Amino acid sequence: MAKQETRKVDTGIIQRGKTYRFTVCMGYDSNGKQIRHTTTFTPPADLTQKKADKLAKEEYIQYANRCKGLFNLKENMRFYELVEEYFRLYAPNNLKPITAYNYRKHINYHFMDYFGNKKLKDITTASISHFFSTHETNIKGEMKKLSPANAKRIYCILQSLFKFAVTQGCIKESPCKNVILPKKDPLEDQKKMYITSDELPAFLKLFEEYSPFNTIIMLLLYTGLRSGEALGLQWEDIDFKQKRIYIRHTLTDVGGKHFLTTPKTATSIRDLYMDDSLAELLKKHKYEQRKLQLALGSSFTHPEMVFTSATGNYKDRSCLNTSLKRYLKGTDFEYVTLHKLRHTNATLLLNNGIDLKIVSEHLGHADIQITAGVYTGVLDSTKIRTAKVMGDILSGKNEEKTPNKHQMTYIG
Repeated sequence: MAKQETRKVDTGIIQRGKTYRFTVCMGYDSNGKQIRHTTTFTPPADLTQKKADKLAKEEYIQYANRCKGLFNLKENMRFYELVEEYFRLYAPNNLKPITAYNYRKHINYHFMDYFGNKKLKDITTASISHFFSTHETNIKGEMKKLSPANAKRIYCILQSLFKFAVTQGCIKESPCKNVILPKKDPLEDQKKMYITSDELPAFLKLFEEYSPFNTIIMLLLYTGLRSGEALGLQWEDIDFKQKRIYIRHTLTDVGGKHFLTTPKTATSIRDLYMDDSLAELLKKHKYEQRKLQLALGSSFTHPEMVFTSATGNYKDRSCLNTSLKRYLKGTDFEYVTLHKLRHTNATLLLNNGIDLKIVSEHLGHADIQITAGVYTGVLDSTKIRTAKVMGDILSGKNEEKTPNKHQMTYIG
Protein backbone atom coordinates (compact mmCIF):
# COMPACT_ATOMS: atom_id res chain seq x y z
CA MET A 1 0.00 0.00 0.00
CA ALA A 2 1.48 3.35 -1.07
CA LYS A 3 2.29 5.83 1.66
CA GLN A 4 -0.02 8.83 1.62
CA GLU A 5 1.63 12.22 1.21
CA THR A 6 1.31 14.65 4.13
CA ARG A 7 1.20 18.40 3.54
CA LYS A 8 0.82 21.39 5.85
CA VAL A 9 -2.13 23.55 4.83
CA ASP A 10 -2.06 26.16 7.60
CA THR A 11 -1.27 26.50 11.30
CA GLY A 12 -2.97 23.57 12.99
CA ILE A 13 -4.04 21.94 9.70
CA ILE A 14 -2.31 19.09 7.85
CA GLN A 15 -3.63 16.99 4.99
CA ARG A 16 -2.99 13.30 4.50
CA GLY A 17 -4.60 11.93 1.38
CA LYS A 18 -8.12 13.32 1.25
CA THR A 19 -8.40 13.82 5.00
CA TYR A 20 -7.46 16.94 6.94
CA ARG A 21 -6.30 16.72 10.54
CA PHE A 22 -6.96 19.67 12.87
CA THR A 23 -4.90 20.37 15.98
CA VAL A 24 -5.88 23.10 18.43
CA CYS A 25 -3.41 24.00 21.22
CA MET A 26 -5.11 24.96 24.48
CA GLY A 27 -2.11 25.91 26.64
CA TYR A 28 -0.40 23.67 29.21
CA ASP A 29 -1.57 21.54 32.10
CA SER A 30 -0.20 21.60 35.68
CA ASN A 31 2.65 19.28 34.64
CA GLY A 32 3.75 21.56 31.83
CA LYS A 33 2.36 19.25 29.17
CA GLN A 34 0.73 20.94 26.17
CA ILE A 35 -3.03 20.43 25.92
CA ARG A 36 -4.14 19.56 22.40
CA HIS A 37 -7.50 18.83 20.83
CA THR A 38 -7.55 17.03 17.50
CA THR A 39 -10.12 15.93 14.96
CA THR A 40 -10.34 15.06 11.28
CA PHE A 41 -12.33 16.48 8.41
CA THR A 42 -12.99 15.09 4.94
CA PRO A 43 -14.38 17.56 2.36
CA PRO A 44 -16.68 16.55 -0.53
CA ALA A 45 -14.82 14.50 -3.14
CA ASP A 46 -15.64 16.74 -6.13
CA LEU A 47 -13.87 19.86 -4.81
CA THR A 48 -10.68 21.26 -6.31
CA GLN A 49 -7.64 21.38 -4.03
CA LYS A 50 -7.98 25.12 -3.57
CA LYS A 51 -11.65 24.92 -2.59
CA ALA A 52 -11.02 21.94 -0.33
CA ASP A 53 -8.28 23.87 1.49
CA LYS A 54 -10.55 26.88 1.89
CA LEU A 55 -13.36 24.76 3.30
CA ALA A 56 -10.94 23.02 5.65
CA LYS A 57 -9.74 26.38 7.00
CA GLU A 58 -13.33 27.46 7.64
CA GLU A 59 -14.08 24.20 9.42
CA TYR A 60 -10.89 24.56 11.46
CA ILE A 61 -11.98 28.00 12.71
CA GLN A 62 -15.32 26.60 13.84
CA TYR A 63 -13.62 23.62 15.52
CA ALA A 64 -11.16 25.94 17.30
CA ASN A 65 -14.06 28.09 18.50
CA ARG A 66 -15.82 25.03 19.88
CA CYS A 67 -12.66 23.97 21.67
CA LYS A 68 -12.40 27.42 23.25
CA GLY A 69 -15.96 27.27 24.54
CA LEU A 70 -17.61 29.10 21.66
CA PHE A 71 -19.58 25.98 20.85
CA ASN A 72 -22.37 27.40 18.77
CA LEU A 73 -20.69 30.06 16.67
CA LYS A 74 -21.86 29.77 13.10
CA GLU A 75 -20.20 32.79 11.55
CA ASN A 76 -19.99 31.00 8.21
CA MET A 77 -23.76 30.69 8.07
CA ARG A 78 -25.22 32.57 5.12
CA PHE A 79 -27.68 35.39 5.68
CA TYR A 80 -30.48 33.53 3.89
CA GLU A 81 -29.90 30.55 6.22
CA LEU A 82 -30.22 32.84 9.24
CA VAL A 83 -33.50 34.15 7.83
CA GLU A 84 -34.88 30.62 7.53
CA GLU A 85 -33.81 29.80 11.09
CA TYR A 86 -35.41 33.01 12.30
CA PHE A 87 -38.78 32.21 10.72
CA ARG A 88 -38.58 28.56 11.79
CA LEU A 89 -37.65 29.10 15.45
CA TYR A 90 -38.28 32.72 16.47
CA ALA A 91 -41.19 34.09 14.44
CA PRO A 92 -43.84 31.45 15.30
CA ASN A 93 -43.41 32.05 19.03
CA ASN A 94 -42.67 35.78 19.13
CA LEU A 95 -44.30 37.54 16.17
CA LYS A 96 -47.93 37.99 15.23
CA PRO A 97 -48.80 36.41 11.86
CA ILE A 98 -49.19 39.81 10.18
CA THR A 99 -45.84 40.98 11.60
CA ALA A 100 -44.08 37.81 10.43
CA TYR A 101 -45.71 38.18 7.02
CA ASN A 102 -44.54 41.80 6.67
CA TYR A 103 -41.05 41.01 7.99
CA ARG A 104 -40.64 38.23 5.42
CA LYS A 105 -41.92 40.52 2.64
CA HIS A 106 -39.51 43.34 3.56
CA ILE A 107 -36.55 40.98 3.98
CA ASN A 108 -37.12 39.43 0.56
CA TYR A 109 -37.63 42.80 -1.11
CA HIS A 110 -34.92 44.86 0.56
CA PHE A 111 -32.20 42.60 1.94
CA MET A 112 -31.87 39.38 -0.04
CA ASP A 113 -30.15 40.77 -3.14
CA TYR A 114 -27.56 42.58 -1.02
CA PHE A 115 -27.01 40.26 1.94
CA GLY A 116 -28.62 36.96 0.92
CA ASN A 117 -25.53 34.89 0.11
CA LYS A 118 -23.11 36.68 2.43
CA LYS A 119 -21.66 34.90 5.45
CA LEU A 120 -22.61 36.40 8.80
CA LYS A 121 -18.95 37.10 9.60
CA ASP A 122 -18.73 39.26 6.45
CA ILE A 123 -21.73 41.42 7.33
CA THR A 124 -20.27 44.34 9.25
CA THR A 125 -21.53 47.63 10.63
CA ALA A 126 -19.84 49.39 7.70
CA SER A 127 -21.50 47.13 5.12
CA ILE A 128 -24.94 47.74 6.65
CA SER A 129 -24.31 51.51 6.70
CA HIS A 130 -23.29 51.29 3.04
CA PHE A 131 -26.50 49.41 2.24
CA PHE A 132 -28.68 52.12 3.78
CA SER A 133 -26.77 54.89 2.03
CA THR A 134 -27.17 53.32 -1.44
CA HIS A 135 -30.31 51.18 -1.36
CA GLU A 136 -33.19 52.27 -3.57
CA THR A 137 -36.81 51.18 -3.63
CA ASN A 138 -39.50 51.37 -6.29
CA ILE A 139 -41.99 54.14 -5.52
CA LYS A 140 -44.74 54.44 -8.12
CA GLY A 141 -42.48 53.14 -10.86
CA GLU A 142 -39.50 55.31 -9.93
CA MET A 143 -36.42 54.11 -8.06
CA LYS A 144 -35.74 56.33 -5.05
CA LYS A 145 -33.49 56.28 -1.99
CA LEU A 146 -35.07 55.04 1.21
CA SER A 147 -36.76 57.73 3.25
CA PRO A 148 -35.45 58.07 6.82
CA ALA A 149 -38.75 56.68 8.15
CA ASN A 150 -38.66 53.62 5.88
CA ALA A 151 -34.96 53.08 6.57
CA LYS A 152 -35.64 53.04 10.31
CA ARG A 153 -38.56 50.66 9.81
CA ILE A 154 -36.61 48.00 7.92
CA TYR A 155 -33.52 48.57 10.11
CA CYS A 156 -35.61 47.36 13.06
CA ILE A 157 -36.21 44.11 11.16
CA LEU A 158 -32.49 43.69 10.55
CA GLN A 159 -31.82 44.35 14.23
CA SER A 160 -34.27 41.62 15.19
CA LEU A 161 -32.57 39.14 12.86
CA PHE A 162 -29.09 39.76 14.24
CA LYS A 163 -30.27 39.87 17.84
CA PHE A 164 -31.64 36.38 17.20
CA ALA A 165 -28.27 35.37 15.70
CA VAL A 166 -26.49 36.54 18.86
CA THR A 167 -28.89 34.79 21.25
CA GLN A 168 -28.51 31.56 19.27
CA GLY A 169 -24.73 31.75 19.42
CA CYS A 170 -24.26 32.22 15.67
CA ILE A 171 -22.25 35.43 16.15
CA LYS A 172 -20.72 37.11 19.18
CA GLU A 173 -21.99 40.64 18.52
CA SER A 174 -24.64 42.21 16.33
CA PRO A 175 -23.27 44.26 13.40
CA CYS A 176 -26.32 46.54 13.72
CA LYS A 177 -24.67 48.58 16.46
CA ASN A 178 -23.66 52.11 15.39
CA VAL A 179 -25.11 51.76 11.89
CA ILE A 180 -25.46 55.12 10.11
CA LEU A 181 -29.00 55.62 8.82
CA PRO A 182 -30.25 58.30 6.40
CA LYS A 183 -30.77 61.62 8.15
CA LYS A 184 -34.24 63.01 8.54
CA ASP A 185 -34.96 65.86 6.16
CA PRO A 186 -35.55 69.05 8.19
CA LEU A 187 -38.47 69.80 5.86
CA GLU A 188 -40.07 66.54 7.00
CA ASP A 189 -40.75 68.07 10.40
CA GLN A 190 -42.69 70.83 8.71
CA LYS A 191 -45.19 68.39 7.19
CA LYS A 192 -48.57 68.39 8.85
CA MET A 193 -48.88 65.43 11.19
CA TYR A 194 -52.28 66.23 12.66
CA ILE A 195 -55.39 68.39 12.33
CA THR A 196 -55.17 71.51 14.49
CA SER A 197 -57.93 72.82 16.72
CA ASP A 198 -58.53 75.68 14.28
CA GLU A 199 -58.90 73.27 11.33
CA LEU A 200 -61.13 70.84 13.19
CA PRO A 201 -64.55 72.47 12.46
CA ALA A 202 -63.92 72.43 8.70
CA PHE A 203 -62.77 68.81 8.84
CA LEU A 204 -65.77 67.70 10.90
CA LYS A 205 -68.13 69.38 8.45
CA LEU A 206 -66.91 66.99 5.73
CA PHE A 207 -68.16 64.02 7.76
CA GLU A 208 -71.36 65.36 9.31
CA GLU A 209 -73.71 63.26 7.15
CA TYR A 210 -74.19 59.64 8.26
CA SER A 211 -72.52 56.83 6.31
CA PRO A 212 -70.62 53.72 7.45
CA PHE A 213 -67.41 55.30 6.12
CA ASN A 214 -68.01 58.59 7.96
CA THR A 215 -68.74 56.63 11.15
CA ILE A 216 -65.36 54.88 11.01
CA ILE A 217 -63.54 58.18 10.47
CA MET A 218 -65.33 59.84 13.36
CA LEU A 219 -64.65 56.86 15.63
CA LEU A 220 -60.93 57.02 14.81
CA LEU A 221 -60.88 60.75 15.51
CA TYR A 222 -62.83 60.43 18.76
CA THR A 223 -60.85 57.49 20.16
CA GLY A 224 -57.39 57.49 18.60
CA LEU A 225 -57.76 53.78 17.82
CA ARG A 226 -55.45 52.14 15.32
CA SER A 227 -57.41 51.40 12.14
CA GLY A 228 -56.98 47.65 12.64
CA GLU A 229 -58.39 47.97 16.18
CA ALA A 230 -61.44 49.87 14.89
CA LEU A 231 -62.07 47.33 12.13
CA GLY A 232 -61.65 44.52 14.67
CA LEU A 233 -64.47 45.78 16.90
CA GLN A 234 -67.45 43.49 17.46
CA TRP A 235 -70.84 44.65 18.70
CA GLU A 236 -70.23 42.80 21.97
CA ASP A 237 -67.27 45.17 22.49
CA ILE A 238 -69.62 48.20 22.55
CA ASP A 239 -71.38 48.74 25.90
CA PHE A 240 -73.96 51.46 25.27
CA LYS A 241 -75.23 51.33 28.85
CA GLN A 242 -71.82 51.98 30.40
CA LYS A 243 -70.71 53.99 27.34
CA ARG A 244 -67.57 51.92 26.99
CA ILE A 245 -65.62 50.52 24.06
CA TYR A 246 -63.53 47.41 24.75
CA ILE A 247 -60.50 46.88 22.52
CA ARG A 248 -59.82 43.15 22.44
CA HIS A 249 -58.96 42.42 18.81
CA THR A 250 -57.36 43.84 15.72
CA LEU A 251 -58.28 42.88 12.16
CA THR A 252 -55.28 41.37 10.42
CA ASP A 253 -54.72 40.90 6.71
CA VAL A 254 -52.13 38.27 5.77
CA GLY A 255 -51.79 37.68 2.06
CA GLY A 256 -55.34 38.85 1.39
CA LYS A 257 -56.91 36.67 4.09
CA HIS A 258 -58.55 38.45 7.04
CA PHE A 259 -58.79 37.21 10.60
CA LEU A 260 -58.97 38.60 14.12
CA THR A 261 -55.90 38.58 16.36
CA THR A 262 -55.03 40.10 19.71
CA PRO A 263 -53.94 43.77 19.61
CA LYS A 264 -50.39 44.94 19.00
CA THR A 265 -49.20 44.75 22.64
CA ALA A 266 -50.60 43.68 26.01
CA THR A 267 -51.26 47.33 26.88
CA SER A 268 -53.27 47.68 23.66
CA ILE A 269 -55.98 45.55 25.30
CA ARG A 270 -57.89 48.35 26.97
CA ASP A 271 -61.25 50.08 27.26
CA LEU A 272 -62.30 53.65 26.50
CA TYR A 273 -65.32 55.70 27.41
CA MET A 274 -67.63 57.29 24.85
CA ASP A 275 -69.40 60.61 25.12
CA ASP A 276 -73.07 60.94 24.15
CA SER A 277 -72.40 62.07 20.57
CA LEU A 278 -70.20 59.08 19.72
CA ALA A 279 -72.61 56.67 21.42
CA GLU A 280 -75.52 58.06 19.39
CA LEU A 281 -73.50 57.81 16.18
CA LEU A 282 -72.71 54.14 16.83
CA LYS A 283 -76.37 53.41 17.69
CA LYS A 284 -77.38 54.97 14.38
CA HIS A 285 -74.77 52.86 12.60
CA LYS A 286 -76.00 49.68 14.29
CA TYR A 287 -79.58 50.43 13.22
CA GLU A 288 -78.58 51.05 9.58
CA GLN A 289 -76.38 47.98 9.52
CA ARG A 290 -79.23 45.85 10.88
CA LYS A 291 -81.47 47.00 8.00
CA LEU A 292 -78.78 45.99 5.49
CA GLN A 293 -78.34 42.65 7.23
CA LEU A 294 -82.07 41.90 7.03
CA ALA A 295 -82.05 42.77 3.33
CA LEU A 296 -79.11 40.47 2.53
CA GLY A 297 -80.06 37.65 4.88
CA SER A 298 -77.55 34.82 5.39
CA SER A 299 -75.18 36.26 2.76
CA PHE A 300 -74.29 38.98 5.27
CA THR A 301 -71.21 37.07 6.50
CA HIS A 302 -70.17 38.86 9.69
CA PRO A 303 -73.14 40.41 11.52
CA GLU A 304 -71.08 40.36 14.73
CA MET A 305 -68.65 42.98 13.36
CA VAL A 306 -69.21 46.71 13.91
CA PHE A 307 -67.73 47.60 10.52
CA THR A 308 -68.12 45.44 7.44
CA SER A 309 -68.05 45.73 3.69
CA ALA A 310 -71.32 46.41 1.85
CA THR A 311 -71.86 42.64 1.62
CA GLY A 312 -71.11 41.91 5.28
CA ASN A 313 -67.52 40.73 4.88
CA TYR A 314 -64.56 42.01 6.88
CA LYS A 315 -63.72 45.63 6.07
CA ASP A 316 -60.33 45.88 4.34
CA ARG A 317 -57.89 48.37 5.88
CA SER A 318 -56.09 49.25 2.64
CA CYS A 319 -59.44 49.91 0.92
CA LEU A 320 -60.43 52.16 3.82
CA ASN A 321 -57.22 54.15 3.44
CA THR A 322 -57.78 54.45 -0.31
CA SER A 323 -61.35 55.64 0.29
CA LEU A 324 -60.11 58.33 2.68
CA LYS A 325 -57.54 59.59 0.17
CA ARG A 326 -60.16 59.71 -2.55
CA TYR A 327 -62.67 61.45 -0.28
CA LEU A 328 -60.23 64.17 0.80
CA LYS A 329 -58.78 64.83 -2.66
CA GLY A 330 -59.16 68.48 -3.57
CA THR A 331 -59.75 69.59 0.03
CA ASP A 332 -57.38 71.25 2.48
CA PHE A 333 -56.97 67.88 4.20
CA GLU A 334 -55.26 65.80 1.52
CA TYR A 335 -52.39 65.21 3.98
CA VAL A 336 -54.66 63.37 6.44
CA THR A 337 -54.26 59.58 6.69
CA LEU A 338 -55.92 57.05 8.97
CA HIS A 339 -52.89 57.15 11.27
CA LYS A 340 -52.87 60.95 11.36
CA LEU A 341 -56.34 60.80 12.87
CA ARG A 342 -54.68 58.95 15.77
CA HIS A 343 -52.00 61.67 15.95
CA THR A 344 -54.73 64.30 15.94
CA ASN A 345 -56.54 62.63 18.83
CA ALA A 346 -53.40 62.42 20.96
CA THR A 347 -52.27 65.96 20.13
CA LEU A 348 -55.63 67.48 21.00
CA LEU A 349 -55.69 65.63 24.31
CA LEU A 350 -52.16 66.73 25.24
CA ASN A 351 -52.82 70.31 24.19
CA ASN A 352 -55.94 70.35 26.36
CA GLY A 353 -54.06 69.33 29.47
CA ILE A 354 -54.64 65.55 29.62
CA ASP A 355 -51.75 63.90 31.46
CA LEU A 356 -49.12 62.13 29.33
CA LYS A 357 -49.58 58.84 31.20
CA ILE A 358 -53.34 58.90 30.59
CA VAL A 359 -52.82 59.62 26.89
CA SER A 360 -50.29 56.79 26.67
CA GLU A 361 -52.78 54.34 28.18
CA HIS A 362 -55.55 55.76 25.98
CA LEU A 363 -53.47 55.06 22.87
CA GLY A 364 -52.46 51.59 24.06
CA HIS A 365 -48.73 52.31 23.90
CA ALA A 366 -46.47 49.70 25.49
CA ASP A 367 -44.43 52.36 27.28
CA ILE A 368 -44.99 56.00 28.20
CA GLN A 369 -41.61 56.79 26.61
CA ILE A 370 -43.03 55.82 23.22
CA THR A 371 -45.73 58.45 23.64
CA ALA A 372 -43.21 61.02 24.87
CA GLY A 373 -40.93 60.30 21.90
CA VAL A 374 -43.67 60.61 19.28
CA TYR A 375 -45.17 63.78 20.74
CA THR A 376 -42.01 65.61 21.82
CA GLY A 377 -42.98 68.78 19.94
CA VAL A 378 -46.43 68.87 21.50
CA LEU A 379 -45.01 68.29 24.97
CA ASP A 380 -42.45 71.06 24.49
CA SER A 381 -45.16 73.54 23.54
CA THR A 382 -47.19 72.42 26.57
CA LYS A 383 -44.16 72.96 28.83
CA ILE A 384 -43.73 76.46 27.41
CA ARG A 385 -47.42 77.21 28.00
CA THR A 386 -47.14 75.78 31.53
CA ALA A 387 -44.28 78.15 32.31
CA LYS A 388 -46.31 81.08 30.99
CA VAL A 389 -49.37 80.09 33.04
CA MET A 390 -47.29 79.88 36.21
CA GLY A 391 -45.73 83.27 35.44
CA ASP A 392 -49.18 84.75 34.95
CA ILE A 393 -50.40 83.23 38.22
CA LEU A 394 -47.49 84.61 40.21
CA SER A 395 -47.80 88.04 38.58
CA GLY A 396 -51.57 88.17 39.10
CA LYS A 397 -52.34 88.17 35.37
CA ASN A 398 -54.06 84.80 35.23
CA GLU A 399 -57.79 85.27 34.76
CA GLU A 400 -58.61 82.03 32.90
CA LYS A 401 -60.59 79.83 35.29
CA THR A 402 -62.35 77.42 32.97
CA PRO A 403 -61.36 75.71 29.72
CA ASN A 404 -62.65 77.01 26.43
CA LYS A 405 -66.05 75.41 25.87
CA HIS A 406 -65.26 75.10 22.16
CA GLN A 407 -62.23 72.91 22.78
CA MET A 408 -62.57 69.20 21.94
CA THR A 409 -63.63 67.15 24.93
CA TYR A 410 -61.68 64.06 25.96
CA ILE A 411 -63.98 61.06 25.72
CA GLY A 412 -61.73 58.18 26.78
